[in-house]
Amino acid sequence: MNSLSRSAIVRRRRTLVHVVLRDMAETGDTTVPPWWESEIQREFGGLDGFLAELSRQWWTAYAAHLDALIELGSDDPTQAWADVAGQMPHLRAVLDSYTDESALAEAERRHCDVLRWTTRREGRHAA
Repeated sequence: MNSLSRSAIVRRRRTLVHVVLRDMAETGDTTVPPWWESEIQREFGGLDGFLAELSRQWWTAYAAHLDALIELGSDDPTQAWADVAGQMPHLRAVLDSYTDESALAEAERRHCDVLRWTTRREGRHAA
């Protein structure tokens, strides 16, 4: 049995996301074209899995940038959002096109909770 390591799967998925987003940027599509559906189904189990990966990539980049801004003395989430949207415009446009998809709702809720906690001015309390 040929089983891939977790890191090999992650690399393969990142590559597919990159290729699909590049193709979509070149065609101007912000929704997944039909010719990618079978590949996305095979790799991510469908559109929900693909959108979850896009969301993960977005929020990872956003959190890292916001953290850098906080380290520099600014905790402006709006600035972080604008900066990352400028760096990843097509990824953001695709996520915005699918904003009503239930696959994104939980990730959005979770990340917004983290954002609120991160940018609070009062001290953190142990759970």
